[in-house]
Amino acid sequence: PVPPLGAAFVAAAVRERGHDARILDLCFHREPEAVLAATLRSFAPDVVGISIRNVDNVAFPRVKSYLEGYRAVARICREHAPRAAIFVGGSAFSLFPEEFMEELEADFGVVGEGETAFADMVDEIDRSGRVTSPFADRRGIVRGSISRTGAGGVSPAFDLLDVARYFREGGSVNIQTKRGCPFRCVYCSYPLLEGSQVRERDPALVVDEIEANHRAHGVDAFHFVDNIFNVPAGQAAAVCDEICRRGLKIRWTAHVTPAGCTREILDRMRRSGCRSADFGTDSFCDEQLARLGKSFDAAQIFRVADWCRELGLRHSHSLIFGGPGETWETVRETVENTARSRPNAVIATIGVRLYRGTPIAEDLIARGLIDRGQIGIAPVFFISESVRDGIVEYLEAVAGRLANWILPGTGKNMNERFFQRVRSRGIRGPLWELFDPIDFREIDVEPPPAREASPRGPIVRAHETSREDGGAARDDDDERRPR
Repeated sequence: PVPPLGAAFVAAAVRERGHDARILDLCFHREPEAVLAATLRSFAPDVVGISIRNVDNVAFPRVKSYLEGYRAVARICREHAPRAAIFVGGSAFSLFPEEFMEELEADFGVVGEGETAFADMVDEIDRSGRVTSPFADRRGIVRGSISRTGAGGVSPAFDLLDVARYFREGGSVNIQTKRGCPFRCVYCSYPLLEGSQVRERDPALVVDEIEANHRAHGVDAFHFVDNIFNVPAGQAAAVCDEICRRGLKIRWTAHVTPAGCTREILDRMRRSGCRSADFGTDSFCDEQLARLGKSFDAAQIFRVADWCRELGLRHSHSLIFGGPGETWETVRETVENTARSRPNAVIATIGVRLYRGTPIAEDLIARGLIDRGQIGIAPVFFISESVRDGIVEYLEAVAGRLANWILPGTGKNMNERFFQRVRSRGIRGPLWELFDPIDFREIDVEPPPAREASPRGPIVRAHETSREDGGAARDDDDERRPR
């Protein structure tokens, strides 16, 4: 369970304008549709905002779309609050706004940051009963303005969420220190969602939010959900220094890039309570790193891994297999180098989920390998033809030898019942921290012999991913969201 931070930011902005704002968080309800209907009838809102975060689980081959659940929520909102203006927002909506507007039949949809645009429209509804100003296009889509400071200086409305339960069952509470990403990884949607210019939040305000949750709910484990915590280094250092200045006894984790990472910043993170770092490594092969648009090489990954061990920081690698130009040689190099770096855990995904506007998608469209309209809510993946046949089986075999390798797309080494038992015993922080590094030995799993590229091409659609061995998505699959 992950607190809906985006919805909490938007609720705070609306409430700051003097409106009565509430969040109905459906995460923990066993009968969410019934609870939603009852709440709409009792609260009788003038405006309903539906915040949707994930389009699907981004996990090949067990691909699972969440569209049906969103349709049900929108239908109930329309049925039980027929006079309310219905808005949709969130990162999932922002990636495919036209499609979601059609599927959910909402009145308005806000693309990107919603704190200002949504609050302005709610103000107008309060004054005149409807939106009369030209905020939206003819389809009702609003392009949210990017605030100079990110979130417009407001703190998320944590008081509208069951923070204590999220901490108890999820192991941490989310904190955001900035928005925007200056990097240009070929597959990544973060620049589309948050912009390429980094907008830093006030470090004192960020630590205020940490301290408030610590005092009110006893939360002592936090997760910095910035797409990258350590860039720019000055912002990261300022947040760490403010935590130390206040003497807060907390632990935290973050997403970290090896690009420009130094031992100094890692040590600063450690002294402020950092216990682990999840590296967006993607590959451990220089050729493949370049093709993925990464800003570092394999030597730098080895350096940051060594620094983590020296400083006592646990670390994981998030990897993507099957990207542009991937071959069995590059796959094998990544597997062996990753094992040599002795991480606590590896989260390995297969294929690149395509989003319009990303460099890889635009390149494929320009080359005629896929039409723009084919990239949408239904999951579509790119998998290099050279490894498409056999990559799932090979990585499952690797994970069978290396127990700290997690494959979200197949469920390998993901024991939900074990994770639940661990949480029930009070273990906090990311559960991959529980894994210990495995000493490198030669990986005795041979990749399939090289052969001609698959004639089917590199594009894999969701309906092609069923597997007789149970790899297809099941209705009872839990949401698994690799970063």
